[in-house]
Amino acid sequence: MQDFETKKLAIKDINFMGSNLMFLHLTNERIILIPLYKFPEIKTLNEQEKTDFEIIDKTFLSFLSIDEIYNVKDLLGV
Repeated sequence: MQDFETKKLAIKDINFMGSNLMFLHLTNERIILIPLYKFPEIKTLNEQEKTDFEIIDKTFLSFLSIDEIYNVKDLLGV
């Protein structure tokens, strides 16, 4: 991705498919499939813990059960 494109990346929402996949909904209407083997601490969350998240400034993702804050660029591997 070019730098001007990455500046526009913003998180709108997330949801999960089973325990292996997370869908990252971006504000530009794209949906990115994130394999959770890349983020084992998210993968180990139970169903309730997966619903307890916060999107910060449309750029960061935080789960209440994890001390980690994820940048949208990190989630996309940019």
